[in-house]
Amino acid sequence: MKLACELAVMDMDGEITAVAVGEDSAKFHGMLRLNEEGADIVNILNMSREHDGITFPNLVASLQTKYTESSREEIAKFTEEFLKQLWQEGLLVE
Repeated sequence: MKLACELAVMDMDGEITAVAVGEDSAKFHGMLRLNEEGADIVNILNMSREHDGITFPNLVASLQTKYTESSREEIAKFTEEFLKQLWQEGLLVE
């Protein structure tokens, strides 16, 4: 899976947002409000856009390296819910 467009993640006074950048701004005109975990997922997906994307297990494994206090199941559940939201917005492709 990978993002349909490149999203820039910004932290402005403690509020984390993501917006489409460059030519991709024509594809997505909105703004996403993110928590820290969501921002990490978007950043990982952005990095994998240049390649063939990333698999769900690899995405969860990457998040596990940062969120060591959370179980794999907790990370997988949050990640799945967040990816569904990206999919509904048309921001995620397989």
